[in-house]
Amino acid sequence: MPQERIEALRLHKSIQGPINDLVRALSAATTREDIEREGAMEIAFILGLETARRLRAADIEALYIIFDDAVQQRLNQLAT
Repeated sequence: MPQERIEALRLHKSIQGPINDLVRALSAATTREDIEREGAMEIAFILGLETARRLRAADIEALYIIFDDAVQQRLNQLAT
């Protein structure tokens, strides 16, 4: 799951909390539309962190990859 990969980044608590909320919301999404909406919200959140320069570039890149992988995994679960 993405949670372990996110925890490995050792993000500040002020960032970790909202990210955990996004992970939970993605996990709870039950339709393709909900999953895609959650994915868009995750990307918007990460873009905000990137714009505000709150994280290192490597952590931003890792978050984009982690969330993209998580969205694809959830969509694949719906297809099966």
